[in-house]
Amino acid sequence: MKALVLGAGYAVRLRPLTLNNAKPLLPIGGRPMIDYVVEKIDEIEQVDCIFVVVNERFFDDFRAWSKRAPTSKPLRLVNDGSTCDENRLGAVADIGFVVEKEKVSDDLLVVGGDNLFDFGVKEFASFFEEKGTSVALYPCGDTESVKRLSNVELDENGRVVFFEEKPKKPRSDLAAICLYLFEKSSLPLVNKYLEEGGKRDAPGFYVQWLHRQIPVYGKIMCGTWYDIGNEETYREADQRFSRARPCV
Repeated sequence: MKALVLGAGYAVRLRPLTLNNAKPLLPIGGRPMIDYVVEKIDEIEQVDCIFVVVNERFFDDFRAWSKRAPTSKPLRLVNDGSTCDENRLGAVADIGFVVEKEKVSDDLLVVGGDNLFDFGVKEFASFFEEKGTSVALYPCGDTESVKRLSNVELDENGRVVFFEEKPKKPRSDLAAICLYLFEKSSLPLVNKYLEEGGKRDAPGFYVQWLHRQIPVYGKIMCGTWYDIGNEETYREADQRFSRARPCV
């Protein structure tokens, strides 16, 4: 199994914090937020290599970080060549880019470099081994916050039967986290999706399409989760992780 951390975006909603800094390298609790993500991946025994897709603009910053990244696994930076928000590839296209460039032919864990959570991911990997292609889910407690996320419904076997990115009228409080495990046999579908004109950014749009092509299962995770999309959430997560250090 390989892991891919998505870190090539430009986080315009977090400016001016991200004018000269990559979002995954912003400090949370005194550490780059990507540290927490990589530490979680490091717990999964099946993962034998971690890829981090980054852009050209912040490549040197990520290279400096990689020398002290908190993992015992091989870690490789993959530069997608973009230099600004206007010419970025987009998260879904970045997945396809890494799969092709690195010739990935194993099951693939994909996680957003701006997702912070304190729950274990080993149980998610075990769920995947039992079910197949899977997405981690989080009960938000209200439907209003789901409007900026991905709304999901499951059947009695845990299979995704409804998935909508940024729904105007969420059906439930269950949201998808940018934490996915794709079977190796499904990886060619990324290019198929892009060739059909699928949105290149926001992986939720890809999973929304994917669950109609193959079975996709959802695993509800319990704990704390932050999707760092704006300064308010960033400050909240920073305070939370500062109080609870080491939390992840």
